[in-house]
Amino acid sequence: MFDSIPKENNQYAVESNTSDLEPESPAEGFTRETQHCSTVLYPRLACKVNLYQDCIILAQDGRDFSFQLKGQSGEALEKLFSMMDGTRSLSKLQQIFFPQRPEAVNSIVRNLDEQGLIDDVAQLQVHSDIDPLMELEDLTHQLLDKSVAENPFWKQIKSAESKLPINVLYGFAIENYHFFCRKCDFDSPMLGFQNSTKFRQLINKRYCQEYGQDELWLEALYAIGISREELIDTMPLPQTMALYNALTYWANFEPLFFLSILGFLTSQNFHNFESYLQACIRLEVDSHFIDPIKQLVNTKLKGEQINLTSCVFQEILHIDGETRQRFRGQIYLFIEIYDNFHRAIWNYYSSASHLLRSVSAI
Repeated sequence: MFDSIPKENNQYAVESNTSDLEPESPAEGFTRETQHCSTVLYPRLACKVNLYQDCIILAQDGRDFSFQLKGQSGEALEKLFSMMDGTRSLSKLQQIFFPQRPEAVNSIVRNLDEQGLIDDVAQLQVHSDIDPLMELEDLTHQLLDKSVAENPFWKQIKSAESKLPINVLYGFAIENYHFFCRKCDFDSPMLGFQNSTKFRQLINKRYCQEYGQDELWLEALYAIGISREELIDTMPLPQTMALYNALTYWANFEPLFFLSILGFLTSQNFHNFESYLQACIRLEVDSHFIDPIKQLVNTKLKGEQINLTSCVFQEILHIDGETRQRFRGQIYLFIEIYDNFHRAIWNYYSSASHLLRSVSAI
């Protein structure tokens, strides 16, 4: 809301005709006349809309444009601006407002376009709803396949002939406990995701299904004599905290990117836990340690696999090229952090004399 916009200081003031919505006496900013129809197909306002007394003020980068509101025409103009969100074509707007005189709406859109106050969504490089997600998933899996093939932790876990130190298996459980007991910090921001009610319902269901996974890791660690109190006094590896911090940052400040990797993270963790469980069974680890891991895997296996990411991306009209490129760069960073998480488990626990990195011992 503008408190005061002196008419004499607003060189872009435009009075709207009460009968046809078309600017009647355009000032300097709207003086160019064209005979052709507007080429904007899906108009979307690229400015702020404010009401001031009997005017609609369009504000952009220090420039203000005013349209007079007079009677029914003024009400129609307000509604027209509110519906210019890129989801309706110009022809649709013409049908809604003046099907008998489409040139009235066309004139408004043309003038806005000439002043740079409007975008044409149709001219943007729009992909099908799921294309951006598919591209990111393909890139993620390509990078992951390469990292897994070179990661010493997964080489040993997946090899039936390896002499895997049992401390590495225990270390994996310890670091996953630390990770999962902090998981709510990057899950909870998604519970309030405003773009989709359906998504909020699904993420809440997923949150409930996965609640308590840290307790299953804790139950496994109880079997080898590690208590909750000892774990509270234990520092996770720096790479574990790096993964946690990165996901927490993205959940809070880059929610769409976080959603683009959420499905991958969920499914990959399931496959990781399956491979880990098979390694535990192969090395004949204590059954009291293995049983909670089995429960964790079976719970994830039986739980409804909801593609939360697709749910959101199908409701997004457009992801611009700059955002897509930024997401691709962050995928590389995510995979590097994810890979380092597992490398660190191997590097530390394969040679550590003590399983726990106690804070009190520093």
